[in-house]
Amino acid sequence: MAIFTVGARLHDYGKGTPDELFGKVSADGFACVQLAYKKCVPGVASYADVTPQLVQNTLEAQKKHNIAVAVLGTYVELAIADEVQRSANAADFKSQLAVCKALNAGCVGTETTGMHKQPAGTTRERAQYMLCKSLETILPEAERLGVTVAIEPVVGDSTNTPQAARHILDMMQSPALGVILDMSNLVSFEGKDNQQPLWDAMGELLGDKIKAVHFKGKNFAPDGTMLHTSLEDSCTDYAGAFAMLRTLPQPLPVLREEAVPARAAGDIAFIKQFF
Repeated sequence: MAIFTVGARLHDYGKGTPDELFGKVSADGFACVQLAYKKCVPGVASYADVTPQLVQNTLEAQKKHNIAVAVLGTYVELAIADEVQRSANAADFKSQLAVCKALNAGCVGTETTGMHKQPAGTTRERAQYMLCKSLETILPEAERLGVTVAIEPVVGDSTNTPQAARHILDMMQSPALGVILDMSNLVSFEGKDNQQPLWDAMGELLGDKIKAVHFKGKNFAPDGTMLHTSLEDSCTDYAGAFAMLRTLPQPLPVLREEAVPARAAGDIAFIKQFF
């Protein structure tokens, strides 16, 4: 049975040094984080700014506040169908693998590029091919370093279903490739009233490849417009998803996305009821 650890997305706590931000999430009761340097540390404008000194400062903050880095968030578009941009993005992502190793992070994660960001006429099949091209350059180094790359399927992305994520893993055949399960990101307007097939497929196709879980609120307006909500007002079937997750053998960080620090205690209690 899986053992769960509750964490938060660090940039939801604003900007600051690793020591300042880790101190805040620790004081609020979280035990791990998703860390995206560009989104939360002043002065980090590019991945070249993630210096050895910054990594050392982060390690010291981890130890001081007893906070693990569950996911190193590297926000680049690995499936973009513009070859020049894709290649540059893949190089940026690859540069963070050594950082993931140094921090002993659970994985380095990425979404798989929203189709609305693609050049006109790009098919999902083409976008998935571009994602695989990026991963071809990244995964050998990840394997050499012994770190895990985790892709996050999202309903509007190139990799939009558990089946699509399984296809990418089958194409790459790498022990260094896993997935992040963002429950709400997989729920569509059309499928919101029958989510069990989604969790069944996730467990059957990807269960042992899940490296982290994202937990946030989501609902839809009557016209299908997606709404960000509190956890209590979400249409996401957390109970159904966790019925599957509890059967898995690996320990899993559960990261509160869109965290509101003032609601931390209530959110942690809400999340833990599903463990």
